[in-house]
Amino acid sequence: MTEAAAQLLATFETLDPQEQHVLLTELLRRTGELPDTLLSDEHFVGLADELFQTLDAEESDDSQPNRK
Repeated sequence: MTEAAAQLLATFETLDPQEQHVLLTELLRRTGELPDTLLSDEHFVGLADELFQTLDAEESDDSQPNRK
């Protein structure tokens, strides 16, 4: 990963969840504009599945009462 990409990811982590969602949606939309050789359908489906599983886990965590 390049330094620029690492910086983008670090900045992404500082965004609130709503901004992260908007950014991810836009990035996923734009992947359709990339040349086919950069992202295969299988790779895209795998990434989308990983993202949805992460979001589902976060939503599950948010719905659980805090335990101390």
